[in-house]
Amino acid sequence: MAGVAFFLELLFAVQVIFFGDGSWVVQAGLILSTASLTWSLFVRPQILIFDEGITIVNPFATTTFGWADVESIETQYAFTVESTKGRVVAWAAPAPGRYHARNLHITELKGVEYDRDFGLRPGDSPRSQSGAAAHVARTRLLQFRKFKKISSVACSRRLDYAGMALTGFSLTFLALGYLLG
Repeated sequence: MAGVAFFLELLFAVQVIFFGDGSWVVQAGLILSTASLTWSLFVRPQILIFDEGITIVNPFATTTFGWADVESIETQYAFTVESTKGRVVAWAAPAPGRYHARNLHITELKGVEYDRDFGLRPGDSPRSQSGAAAHVARTRLLQFRKFKKISSVACSRRLDYAGMALTGFSLTFLALGYLLG
């Protein structure tokens, strides 16, 4: 999706350069703001799973949990980590639609941990983004608890000021362009 958005922005920039009507400020502001929002919403979000914990990078905040603090991993609406320090939903791994569960075959679920009392959610499917992330994270969490490792990272949450400033600057530039142009 980000590739399509960046390609359309490139085409728009070419149109502005060759066929522009002189309102460069407005059009440059529009290109800059959509590019920064595309990067913030589609490219930047990610889930980093490592031996000592998990890091969830959302558009404007990055949260790190140590495995010792993680209580559960859910996939109801999106990949969600619940811990003693709070709850964080990952933008990078949304759950699929409700019809995804109809296309599951029992052989796809071998080795996949899910709540046996509640049943299988569409988000637990290993073919979905949330299910693939949850499978890897739950495996790491079980290994951490099984071997009772002591080393774990401390929980932290920090805001991404660069992403917020870039988005704020580009939206301000766009608004000023419309006011002045």
